[in-house]
Amino acid sequence: MKPKVVLLYGDTGGGHRSAAQAIAQALHLRYPERFETELVNGLRYAPFFVNAFTETYPMWVNYARVLYALGFHATNDRRRILALRNVLDPLSEKSADAIVENNPADLYISCHPLFAQSVPGALRRLRSAAPIVHVVTDLVSGHVAHYTPEVDHLIVPTEEARQQAIRNLVPPEKISVCGQPVAPDFAERCQKRAETRAALGLDDALVTVLVIGGGDGMGRLEITARYLALSGLPIQLLVVCGRNQTVKENLEFLNPRVPAMKVFGFVNNIPELMGASDILVTKAGPGTICEAFIAGLPIILYDAVPGQEDGNVDYVVKNGAGAWCPFPWAVVRQVKEWLSAPQVLAQVREASRRLAQPDSALRIAEVAVGVWERARANGANVPSASAER
Repeated sequence: MKPKVVLLYGDTGGGHRSAAQAIAQALHLRYPERFETELVNGLRYAPFFVNAFTETYPMWVNYARVLYALGFHATNDRRRILALRNVLDPLSEKSADAIVENNPADLYISCHPLFAQSVPGALRRLRSAAPIVHVVTDLVSGHVAHYTPEVDHLIVPTEEARQQAIRNLVPPEKISVCGQPVAPDFAERCQKRAETRAALGLDDALVTVLVIGGGDGMGRLEITARYLALSGLPIQLLVVCGRNQTVKENLEFLNPRVPAMKVFGFVNNIPELMGASDILVTKAGPGTICEAFIAGLPIILYDAVPGQEDGNVDYVVKNGAGAWCPFPWAVVRQVKEWLSAPQVLAQVREASRRLAQPDSALRIAEVAVGVWERARANGANVPSASAER
């Protein structure tokens, strides 16, 4: 039987699932017919209080930011993580063991920090020969729970994240910088600009601004879109509300007064929408930012999840790929400035394009498979999960 790769994600926002999907796609492209892959939402095995947080994550981010930020910073320390594990291990060990027992694999790829902390111990307890590779899905300021030396290998998106891992005692030889995982076909799908613009009925005389708030339509998406829609600027808007049906309905109510705005719910054609656009206005989610780099879009960041996304803002601004505009009026002002200075907009677009890593998921797949091959060579006499099946 084919060796099996289990990709672990958690539905706290859409980024972890998207990363796992991108890596799975890359595995099949890079190694056709070689591996069986399965995506597993490992948080469904977690204790009830963790699941409760998962289900209410958009509420925390949208309406309880101060508490969320306090929680992030209070636990964002290696020693505090160790202390928490000492308290929570009796519960987390059962959950981690259930993940491994119910999803046997030859290789585990984690895309969520909780699994980086818990699954290595479960593999040892259950005498599994499978290695675990953890993929950090925050560009710069990820939670320290990502950076554990217990995993067999750590894959990070940037040099800044690599330095953070080293500060948290991960051996440098166990770290690879591969970029943020983005679907391998993203760049190709972005090239359908003319076709997508024609299908959407976009006016080539107007600048197209794409407004996104992540898969759950989080943050100041609605008010930012409203300000842009009513700004009087010579633009046309594409607004993706994700799963936030309330925001979608509110903007659709506004839409008859703003005919140059198209409102969408959850969509599967973000590459095409980015390819058809000229400017991206978004919260500072790492996946969306790196997709924008591939599309060569100037980026306006209007919101950031406290703590974990603060570094993403600095990364974009420092590299000249966009601007931080945390108020709706500031977003409108920035768009107006770029419209009045096309040469500046072109420079920002080029800076964004320089940061693109369209092959990131393929590189992650190669590193992960290399870890598995070395583990197999070093423990050739240990039965594999595929052999057990």
